[in-house]
Amino acid sequence: MEFTLDKFNGIIINPATVTYDVDSFHAELNKITEFSKQNNKGIIWISLPIALSHLIPVATELGFVFHNCLEDEITLIHKSEIVEFVPFIPTHTLGAGALITNEHNQVLMIKEHGMTGYKLPGGHIELGESIEESVVRETMEETGIKAEFVSVVGMATRHPYQFGKSNLYFVCHLIAQTQEIAIQDTDEIAEAKWVDVEEFINNTENYPFNRQMVASLVGKQGLELTQLEGNSGPTHKPEVFFSKSE
Repeated sequence: MEFTLDKFNGIIINPATVTYDVDSFHAELNKITEFSKQNNKGIIWISLPIALSHLIPVATELGFVFHNCLEDEITLIHKSEIVEFVPFIPTHTLGAGALITNEHNQVLMIKEHGMTGYKLPGGHIELGESIEESVVRETMEETGIKAEFVSVVGMATRHPYQFGKSNLYFVCHLIAQTQEIAIQDTDEIAEAKWVDVEEFINNTENYPFNRQMVASLVGKQGLELTQLEGNSGPTHKPEVFFSKSE
């Protein structure tokens, strides 16, 4: 198996070079762990796809432990005695909500099946998806409204959330490009409509958080998506939000 040395004195095994055979995998992985020990390396990283899941017991037998897991891949690490810090496993899920008002001082709201009251369109930010892409997509799926991203106007955290992780929720200001509602995700969304802002805020059937959020954030400017000079290469940041100068 091939591996590279990272800048943190660790070893990253190339998953494309991992052998399918259990005995060969054991022998090669043992060699790498011995190399790590003899050369005072820190963490050995290896990611195994589902197709190679039969190799997981071999790795754990050699001292590897679970670090994080995706739908079709698990990452294991081997820590040497000199290691005091291991980069955190993913600790948060991300979500975004769309705050969209129209010229009639109405706010776009949805109601999910079995839900009491209304809330902003929105949902989970998928792996590899930007905040902007996510909130525009969710708005289209849940209401049929085409909208343009403007800014992030609020944020909230919640813990514990799903799977014992924390959740970060971004409230985004969008401008509607269309007005006619046509729900696409009818399995999840029971109703979508434009609601008078004051009516929504004063309706006690809506959750207090949602009511206070709308009352506080309607009309706010927020943090705008900003393009920075030199934002490229290995340190490229796909999304940067800065407050706009007055």
